[in-house]
Parts: sequence; C-alpha cells; structure tokens
Amino acid sequence: MKRLIVPFLIFPTLINAQIGGRSVYDFLNLSPSPRISALGGECVARIDEEATFAFQNPALLTDSASGNLTLSVFNYISDISFGSVQYAHHSPKIGTFHGGIQYVSYGKFNAADEYGNLTGTYRSGDLALVSGYSRAIGQFRLGANLKFISSNLATYSSLGGALDLGAAYSSKNGLFNAGISFQNIGTQLSKYSPTGSKEALPFEIQAGISLKPRYMPMRLYVTAIQLQSPNLIYQDPDKPLDKDFNGEPIQPRKRTGDKIMGHFVVGSEFILGKNLRLRVGYNHLRRIELRSEDRAGLAGFSMGFGVRISRFRVDYGFIRYAAGMNTHHFGVSTNLSSFRKKSSL
Repeated sequence: MKRLIVPFLIFPTLINAQIGGRSVYDFLNLSPSPRISALGGECVARIDEEATFAFQNPALLTDSASGNLTLSVFNYISDISFGSVQYAHHSPKIGTFHGGIQYVSYGKFNAADEYGNLTGTYRSGDLALVSGYSRAIGQFRLGANLKFISSNLATYSSLGGALDLGAAYSSKNGLFNAGISFQNIGTQLSKYSPTGSKEALPFEIQAGISLKPRYMPMRLYVTAIQLQSPNLIYQDPDKPLDKDFNGEPIQPRKRTGDKIMGHFVVGSEFILGKNLRLRVGYNHLRRIELRSEDRAGLAGFSMGFGVRISRFRVDYGFIRYAAGMNTHHFGVSTNLSSFRKKSSL
C-alpha cells in the first residue's frame, strides 16, 4: 500500500495546482450520482453496495456491488444535461470490475458564418469511457480507474486519457470508513487546436471519512477536497476596493476561515428503516464561489433521498448553486442478479 500511495503524495508537489477554469475536461468533476450530489457532491470514503462511488474513488468498488446497474441524469444549468451509466461485476479469484460512461451535453447552438448569416445548428458535448478495478487486502481496498475522454466543442475536438488511483479502509464492524483518491492523472492525447498547446487535466487529491455512531440511525461524511491546492480562494485583482471615510482604500480582509473550510464537504445520511434514506450536504467552496454580494442564501447546500421499491432503488439529489440556479439529479439502480431465476432441483 505504501508503494502505491507515497509516490502520488510526492507527485502533486512537482506540478502546478489546477482548480476550476485552469484545466480541460472539467465535467469529470461533476457528481456521478444523486446520492453523492445530495451529500455535497464529493464522497471518497463509503464502502457499501453503491457502485457509483467508484467514479470518485475506485477503491470503493466492493464485492456486494456485483451485478449492479445504475443510470442517472443530472438536469444541470440551463439546457445542459449530464448523466452516467455503470455496471459492476465481481470475480472471486480476481477482484471487482466496473465499466461506465459519463457524458455532458451542452445543448444545441446556432452556427453562423463570419458575416453573421445562420448556416445551421450544431451540438457540443463531452464523453468519458471509464473502466475500473478494485481488490480487498484484509480491511483495506485498493483500486484504479482508466478513462478515455472525448470532447467536441463546435468545430473543435480533443481526446484525452486519465488514471484514478484510490485506497480505502473499513473497520471490522463497518461503522468507520476512510479513503483517499488521486483523480484525473493524465494528459490530452490530441489538442483542440493544432497550433495550441496541451492543457492540464483537473487533477485532484481527495481524502475523507464516514462514520456511523453505533446506536444512531445516521451516517456522517467528511471529505477534504483539492488537497493539492493550499489556497482555493480567488481574489479578483480588477475589483475596485471600497474606501473608508478618509477616502483611503480598504484592503480585503484575510479570509483564513474560508481558506480552511473551502477544503471540506460535509454530509449526513439518515437511515429511516430498510427502504428510505434522507440526505443533506454542505459544500463551503461552492458557497463562497457562488454566493452573491448581497446575500448567500442556500448556496452550497444540497439534499435528497433514496427509496427502495421492490428490486429497484430510486435516488434524488437537489443542489442549490445560487439564486435561480437549482439543479436536480435523478437516478435508478438495480442488481441484475436479483432477476435471475433459481434453478429447480
């Protein structure tokens, strides 16, 4: 395990930190499932039958996820939509595998020539083909994802490849989980423009824990994000400074609390019987980036539920980005092995 983790703890110090707006294929950072969306959008430390956790930490892919088929659709901003399809399979002698697709559609656009004359319409979108593997070693799990990425933006296109590496730990009673994930280690295979330079992928290090108090029907989640970037707070150098009564500019206050809390996403899942889960989450970085100057409102908060109906589980996640920017995430999953008829004796 040390051989796997130590090199990648050193590797991020050798590169420039990449956060939003400084990399290509940022759709890879979107939440892959309604459950994760409701918990704040990030989760790298929950070991159960949920296969979609493997999109963010491949080590979370477990034996119990075998046969699990998941479909999800994310009604993003405006007419942008995002979705994923995933299937998992376990081989007793080898380990657990999963394969899936993550896509984003940016909708339909009008095409025009240099004089402004409409020439038709076109669509733009991104796609990632993901395959992964996980294996248990005692109470630990190790995993990896391979990603082939295709992006089409108007007449420009690009291809890329990426690797995720993850490790996870579960206590013997399963009440405590911990995980770490190195996401989107890779490069562009082809550039959008032949004359341009290659752009960085949205590399990120995440670590987290999940804890279920023994006698409480709930589970707590804490995820530390963007660990490769100490300072996530952006200060606009062109923003005019406020002035005091003497006309002197007031320097922006140091936002130490925001710098620290911007690295954390917290969530909670309430267990109401065998078939119902209620979820809430809070993403502080999302809140400080999207709140308005006048008020923050519910920016950064999320919520949702999961309900089991017969052989299917239906999940819903609601995310509040800013005023007038509410998104809805829907998903359905089932285990195909539950439909197989038992052979008669």
